[in-house]
Amino acid sequence: MLHVSDLVHAEKCEAYAWNCAHRKLPFQSYYHMDVPFSALWKQYLGYQTYGEGHVGQTNSDTLSLLKKYDVVYQARFEYRGLRTKIPVLIRKDQGWLALYPHLSAYPKEEEARFMKLNDQAAASIGVTICDHEILYLNKDYVRQDELDLSQCFLRSKQLFNHRNHLNKTIQECIDETELDLDEWIDKTKPILEGERPEIKRTKACTSGRRCVYYSYCFDESKEPDDSVLFLTTSQYKLDAYEKGIRHIKDMPIDQLEGFRLQYSQYMASRNGGQFADRNAIQSWLSHIQYPISYLDFEWDTFAIPPYRGMRPFDVLCFQYSLHIEEKDKPLRHEDFFESGDCREAFVKSLIEKIPASGTILVYNMEGAEKLRLTQLAEQFPQYAEKLKTICGRMVDLSKPFEAGLLYDNRMRGHYSLKSILPVFSDQYSYQELPVSDGMDAVQAYREFANADPEKQTKIREAIRTYCSLDTLAEYIVYHGLLDLNKEEN
Repeated sequence: MLHVSDLVHAEKCEAYAWNCAHRKLPFQSYYHMDVPFSALWKQYLGYQTYGEGHVGQTNSDTLSLLKKYDVVYQARFEYRGLRTKIPVLIRKDQGWLALYPHLSAYPKEEEARFMKLNDQAAASIGVTICDHEILYLNKDYVRQDELDLSQCFLRSKQLFNHRNHLNKTIQECIDETELDLDEWIDKTKPILEGERPEIKRTKACTSGRRCVYYSYCFDESKEPDDSVLFLTTSQYKLDAYEKGIRHIKDMPIDQLEGFRLQYSQYMASRNGGQFADRNAIQSWLSHIQYPISYLDFEWDTFAIPPYRGMRPFDVLCFQYSLHIEEKDKPLRHEDFFESGDCREAFVKSLIEKIPASGTILVYNMEGAEKLRLTQLAEQFPQYAEKLKTICGRMVDLSKPFEAGLLYDNRMRGHYSLKSILPVFSDQYSYQELPVSDGMDAVQAYREFANADPEKQTKIREAIRTYCSLDTLAEYIVYHGLLDLNKEEN
């Protein structure tokens, strides 16, 4: 039995499709959904009488539903062993309107391809799809005390282009789409039914976000720390690796694009493991002022705004960790963790605990902590000035590494805080923690509200321990940079 996702996966990468079919990984939703999305769009549509398809139903079952009801949810179709479903079918004079709810604010024109596939599958049993619509989330909707689905959802007969503008109609996109469904099925079936396909490393394996099956396909644990595979933004590294070049220092000079990061990696490979532009590091360090605050947030993303003042896809900060370093005083730690609508409590606690002066060091802050505070300032304008002041004192601790001021081969081409910490200390590790990364923290937070008191205590401590290690790591990294410059002097 094939599913549409199998076709898409096989087109992307044969090995990926095979892995998805034979080596399923645990699914963890990126979005926090207190209520299933399907329940919300059904409530929005408001139909009291409807039929609904279920897993395992046949074409005959679907035809029976379509004969009995004017509205059918999750209508199942099968074509040559390919299983697919249309979320909503609404009877019209000329056939059926296919409505596609999307947990997105910008369903793209590429979706027309799957709609055309569904049209063909439906047509194979005599069901005519005469029209198409999308249902999507209104990014400009701001929730009040109650969730207003009539404002939260929007409907359209158009799809969004890559600039996030409604452009062509769905029918225009479908008409422009070339699709040979039989050929697609014939190509995909042997991939899933056979042995694991030949593994070939390509740019697609790591472009954007690294493939979740990358470590299953390629064991890089035995590669040298300065492997050419770890060379940042290089279009030549895979060819070099295929030719037997293993170390960055052995890359032909004319195959280095000249980016600052590449230069630091190349010099580290040549110079025994580390490159440091000490003058540039000293210049960066000179802007840091005491007291130094080391700050880190944890948050969850809600597709549907759960509380007043929030928009679709807004985040809710539920944890912060703050280490404070004052001259000639012991390092001290403050933190915050709550569930529910803890936004204002989070803001008030942060304003109270963080020193009124000095530098606030945050790792990779622009798309994270700084953005979170900007959003909170919009939701709680009474604190906007104080939050703006905090943002103005933030300094991004990741910059010396992202700019290539310091590179150590042990980083192996990675620049996350977890990758950099071992360069400066081997006394701390995330690996043994019950919550060891951001997604673990999010999952634990999602379980917190419904857990019993004993379990809540364990979750709270696990999240606090993880987050506090992040800010302690910031302290260690900052002092590692200081020590590096002291050695030179």
